[in-house]
Amino acid sequence: MKSIYIAFLLLFLTVFQAIGQEKHPTSPYIQDTLSIKNLNEIVVSALRINIPLRQIPAAISVVPGTKITAMAKTIAADDALRLVPGVRIDNGTGGSRVHVYIRGQGVLTESGFRGIGVLIDGISINTPGGFAPDLYDVDWETVSNVEVVKGLAASLYGTNATGGIINITTKNGGDKPVNASLYTAAGSNGFWKILGQVDGSQGNINYRISYSHVQSHGYRVHQSYMADNLSEKLTWTPSAKFKIIQLLTYTNYFNQNSEGINLSRYDTVGHTAANTDAIRYNEFHLTQRLTGATIIKYDFAKNQDVSLRGFIRMNSYQETSNNGDDFKPFVNPGIAAQYNLHFGKENLFNHISLGVDYQSMKMTEQMFAVPDGDHINSNRVDDYWSKEVFDLNNVLINQVIRQSAAGIFLIDKLDIAKKLYALLNLRYDYVYNKLDSSTVSDNKTFQKPTFRVGLAFDLARAANIYASFCSGFLVPTEDELYNNPVKYGGFNSLITPSTSMGGELGVRGEIGKTFYYDVTGFNINSKNEFYRYSVPGRGNNTAFYGNMGGSRRWGVETSLSYSPVEFLKFDVAYAYSHFQYTTPDSVKGHWIPQCPEHVLTAEAAVKFLKHFTLTMNVQYESKWYIQVDDSIYNNYTENGIVRSSSERTGFTVANANLKYSWKLGSLFGDLSFYCKNMFDEQYFGFTEPNNGPDYNSYQAAPGREFFVSLRLRL
Repeated sequence: MKSIYIAFLLLFLTVFQAIGQEKHPTSPYIQDTLSIKNLNEIVVSALRINIPLRQIPAAISVVPGTKITAMAKTIAADDALRLVPGVRIDNGTGGSRVHVYIRGQGVLTESGFRGIGVLIDGISINTPGGFAPDLYDVDWETVSNVEVVKGLAASLYGTNATGGIINITTKNGGDKPVNASLYTAAGSNGFWKILGQVDGSQGNINYRISYSHVQSHGYRVHQSYMADNLSEKLTWTPSAKFKIIQLLTYTNYFNQNSEGINLSRYDTVGHTAANTDAIRYNEFHLTQRLTGATIIKYDFAKNQDVSLRGFIRMNSYQETSNNGDDFKPFVNPGIAAQYNLHFGKENLFNHISLGVDYQSMKMTEQMFAVPDGDHINSNRVDDYWSKEVFDLNNVLINQVIRQSAAGIFLIDKLDIAKKLYALLNLRYDYVYNKLDSSTVSDNKTFQKPTFRVGLAFDLARAANIYASFCSGFLVPTEDELYNNPVKYGGFNSLITPSTSMGGELGVRGEIGKTFYYDVTGFNINSKNEFYRYSVPGRGNNTAFYGNMGGSRRWGVETSLSYSPVEFLKFDVAYAYSHFQYTTPDSVKGHWIPQCPEHVLTAEAAVKFLKHFTLTMNVQYESKWYIQVDDSIYNNYTENGIVRSSSERTGFTVANANLKYSWKLGSLFGDLSFYCKNMFDEQYFGFTEPNNGPDYNSYQAAPGREFFVSLRLRL
């Protein structure tokens, strides 16, 4: 451990000797990555109305695009959101197939994540049940900034957002009629990416269109991925009162699934090993998705405006495994409308919003049986991009799942004497689920109101104090419902919605132009927490969900930024998380799985010799637990380790990026060299509970990797 910090310090001091105080060439495309936040300038839209950060009674992290691209290989959320305390991201592939947790919410899903809302330019990617299958639609090179609302403060989005909201805004076109950009990168494990973009402004039309291709062989066996992304954004502003935004994204994402392995296989084969079934059955995921959306904003009267959002998403999904070849195509349309009214006097000004959300989904699932392992040709070549399947004629699953979710909400923001700000949210959600097959028909309905009240006191520029109290409502997703542990077919009758209530207290501020801080303490009490388990002998059904009991989650999240001189900046993000079950007695005092007590990210960036920027980053996570209750998992052990002591040790990873930026006439560019995990730390990035005799499931994280990238902007 000491060698990491000593090497970090020596490298930093070596570069520091060559520091010059000359500035970068000024450009709208080469922005200052070392500036400190200004609370008077940051306006947040993630709470459904535009509010200056200093007036918001909630813990919110804002990540600018310059910080997202500070590390050269920025293709996934774990790179982009590394400095957001309270957010933990498991990246099991090195690509964009991730698990996301915020304050302990989102853990233990089979794939993707739930209870955390994700918006791309204001359009939700979550299904009506609150499930976010992936982040494939996000090309981080096209992102201008990200706002992360943590905890129950985001519940004004309904059941999608008990854990928080990730609000992603993509870039607009430049000021010139035509601009062109090129980004290309290459690196370890056969990784390469290329992105081309054309954008600009013509009269009252602003446009951007980009296409990218990325692929890698992966750092583990049978872990290759390949993606194509098309992103188009068109903004028409015929007048100061009227705006129409049209959005289109297309994603084609293929990834092999190496799955988790048990400790015995890890010890004998090594950290690059794949699950034996993964190779034998050529397990993979294939997603093709097209999303079109339109956003209309109209100021129809003084202090009154409306916004309308509509989208339709068509998704084709295939997953192969030793359990079967599963197809889940779905169509997902949605609309939202919001009316805003602003009135009052200087010492008491009122902002009221009334709105409604509605979306539906129809998924047609078919799963074909596959032969047992003895009847598959074990001599076939495991090609990186093979889509070979072994379907039999018999159909295991043939069903239609329909979901719809409707929510109505009220937001009331009060500005009191230009120092005190109150924010009230009320919401009512109704979620309907229906399943039809040749053998069974079933339906489930969930409904509940939620609320939030908060106060922000702008005591001084150095001390902006905020507090809130909120409730949350989390419904089971489609996977958690139609995996029925009692019998084949029908919905899971043993799972009910989880409810939460809690509050937070925080203070943020800036001291001069050199130091910014944000410290938040929170406490969340939940009932009917979800958990994941298996049922022996159920064959193709491997993951089931139920209600564990109650929990208490409390902790502290801290962000610090310090720039003592204009060419040097330090960032620190730290989260302390104390997440334990409170009921029933069998698990009381047990830690919630996948949630380390301590997560720390420290980053230093220094500019030198006019054109160079060195960014160094250290990430630390303490140990975490994999499961909670021995009795649930039949008291299995592995390698002599009993389940009650099933925990994984923490890890420390160091990264470094060196960037050279320049301007040549009208051409702007930067060249970056990036080393990820430069001390080759061996650790597990993701773990899952399993009640089989081969015990829990482990996925090793990548070792040392090198990347080089080039950006050009004309």
